[in-house]
Order: sequence, then structure tokens, then C-alpha cells
Amino acid sequence: MDRLQSMQVFVRVAQQASFAAAARELRISPAAASKQVLALEARVGARLLDRTTRRVGLTEAGRIYLDRCLECLHALEDADASVSELAKAPSGVLRVTAPVDFGGALLPVVNSIMAANENLAVDLRLSNRVMDMVEEGVDVAVRIARSLDARYVARPIARTRLTVVAAPGYLERHGVPRKPEDLADHRHVVFTEPRPMQELSFARGGREVRVKLRVVMWSNSGEALMSAARHGIGMAVAPSFLAGDDLASGTLLPVLQEWSLLHFNVYAVYPHRRLVAPKVRLFLEALAAAFGPEQSDPWWPRLVPAEPVARRGTRRTTRIRARSTSARAA
Repeated sequence: MDRLQSMQVFVRVAQQASFAAAARELRISPAAASKQVLALEARVGARLLDRTTRRVGLTEAGRIYLDRCLECLHALEDADASVSELAKAPSGVLRVTAPVDFGGALLPVVNSIMAANENLAVDLRLSNRVMDMVEEGVDVAVRIARSLDARYVARPIARTRLTVVAAPGYLERHGVPRKPEDLADHRHVVFTEPRPMQELSFARGGREVRVKLRVVMWSNSGEALMSAARHGIGMAVAPSFLAGDDLASGTLLPVLQEWSLLHFNVYAVYPHRRLVAPKVRLFLEALAAAFGPEQSDPWWPRLVPAEPVARRGTRRTTRIRARSTSARAA
């Protein structure tokens, strides 16, 4: 007997709490419906339904099996839908949200898919506010976090690391920190959103060190903070998608690389797993192609300038083992 058909009958009987009602919906006889469920119970070796002359109810095993049946049937529906959706061209308005400072990394992907799909329009909302995707009609949200709750479907697309950076000129004037505790003597520019990053936690070899920073500038704009760091106003703690180009050119130099700071995941979040629209599927694949594989950091330079070296016993910098460039204009 066809197992899939038996599962479909069982689900309908469980949902209708009636063999007769399920049989009418499926256009089979009540006897045929009963036979299908009996065959399923024989296969799994457990009673799935309690039957009386007045009602039909699920057993404990039946409740568990019903959930699994629904998962299987939904997966089959999704498989069919995914194939049929592939035949449709992406169209309509794709509504995307992302953090403000991730816009620079995201725009090449948006421009690329729009250039290749004339029937697609994009509503790109750059905001540090976490939007309610369903209420505000967002198709895809790019979120950067250690982890996310299970309210939406989240697809990891890349990683980004934090690093402490400073301009060569700043390090010449104020010295190079040799250990995390030295950061307390330096000037720092920090993010204010989602909350001020005024304390850092470093780890190395099973040891953790927490350092409170002396802050001279706060901003919710990463680019404003990077500009301040380039001009030697202070040291910055920046994600690789903001600091990567400066590190590659030597405009900013990394410090304390032997100590680990946080890594964050970059997620593409969307409301539903089932029946993903062609425009959303297109955007997800474009993100994965541009940034993946998901465990990599595509913004970290392949050749990071060597860390500056401080003279032994002093905070002054004696040499900087990287070609530095003048600070860029804000």
C-alpha cells in the first residue's frame, strides 16, 4: 500500500477527527480511509488513533507521528514548488533591510541583480533598527550577530571579525599596545548601536582579559568612526567589512592580533521557509555567491600588514612593519 497516500489519509482523519469527513474530502470511502490508517499503524507498530462510535482522537504516538507526517508532506510540497518557481523570472519589489554600515558591502550585490533582471525593483532600507519583517513587509533582512532566535528562517552567508585598528601616525605619537591592558591608556572611538562598545573582552590560550576603554568619540556611523581613526583621533574596534580596505592599504594597522576578539555571523533572514519567491531566492543565492562560503570572512585582507612593534620597556613606536599611506579624507 502506498505509504505517502496512507500518511495523507491519516493527516486528514486526524485534522477532521472523523473518518467520514476525511473520506469525503479525499473522495474515497470511509472503509478505504480506515484501511489506509490500519496499514499505517501496522507499518509503524503503534496505534495512532483512538476510535469510538462517537469520536476519533489521536493517541500520544499519533500526535508525534502527525507532526512528522506534516513535516514530510510540507517538504514534498516545497520540493514541487521550488521546481515550478525556478521557471518564473524574478519580478516585483524586493524589500531588503540591512545595518547602515553594511550598505557598502551590500550595494554591489543589489546593483548586480538589478542590472541582470529588468523586471525587478529593490526597496533597500539601511537602518540599525531591527524591523518586524512581517509587519513592515520586508522580504530579506541582513543581520550581523553571534546567533539569532528561531522566529524567522536565518541563512548564514559569511563571518566578520572584530579587530582593533589605529592609524600609523597615532601609533607613532601614542605608542603601540603590547597587551590588552595597555588599551586603557589609549584614546578610542566607539559605536553607540546597538549599545556603546566601551568594554572589550580578549581571549588567548584559555585566558580572558576584559578592558574598559577611554572613549573620546561615540557615533552610530561606522564610517564616521573609521574617518576619525584614519585621522589619528583614536583607536577603533571595527568589523572586517569596514576595516578591510584600510588594513589592505596600510592606512590603518591592526594591533593585538595574537588576542582574539569576537567573530559575528552575517545572516540573510526571511520570514518563511516554504514557497520562497523567485526574487528572494535570487537575492539569497547572490549573497551566498558574493560573500560565501558561510564560515569565511570575505573582507579580511589576504595579506594583512604586520603589526607595529613597540620598543621594549616603552610605549613609543620604533618601527612600523608595513607600508603606510596618508590618512584618507573623511
